[in-house]
Amino acid sequence: MPVRVEIRAAFGGVRFKCQRCGSCCHHRRPREFDDLIPPERMAEFLEKSNLIYLTERDIDAISKKTGLDPQEFVDTLYEDRRGSVMVEEGGKKVILDLPVMRSREPDGSCVFFQEGRGCTIYPVRPTACRLFPFVVVEKSGPAGAIVLEIGYNPTCPGIGEGKGPERKRLEKLVAGQFAERMGSVGAQVQRLRMEGKIHPEARIYRTMPGRRRRPG
Repeated sequence: MPVRVEIRAAFGGVRFKCQRCGSCCHHRRPREFDDLIPPERMAEFLEKSNLIYLTERDIDAISKKTGLDPQEFVDTLYEDRRGSVMVEEGGKKVILDLPVMRSREPDGSCVFFQEGRGCTIYPVRPTACRLFPFVVVEKSGPAGAIVLEIGYNPTCPGIGEGKGPERKRLEKLVAGQFAERMGSVGAQVQRLRMEGKIHPEARIYRTMPGRRRRPG
């Protein structure tokens, strides 16, 4: 039976206008979070960080545009992996190691950001960049439904400026991003469930990529 997906706007009457400041091109990894983000802290993490999660389509488009191998601009937490889904503790812990855009040290700037020029891959920038400062938190709805709640990152200097966002455009981007992720990550989770490797009461964690960790 297909899972029902609902997209819900949770940003009220917030206004936004891009300030061309490059703030969103400097990635933040809040130190108060561990490498693995538990589900109950995911909304807080998304509010305090601005990591750019990449879909397979994002990665393919950037690679074709730049001629770079994905390993040159993609970051994950685990170095040795077989897909984006890890299972630990006898299947009771499921870890989604979703790829993010690589950052430069020490300022955390995106590898495709240049001072005075801005984004050098703007025509093929990731969906997450097109959405920012709006972010999506997945929640459980009634009868097993998945709710994609669109909020916003309050640290963006453009919040409170300009006018309200185009809601239909945001919803279309969110729906497309979710469909792409479900086509890859969802398929991996389903396979692991079919193989009996995921416990019925498993907790799902997201990673804070950018550090190197080997599976235990």
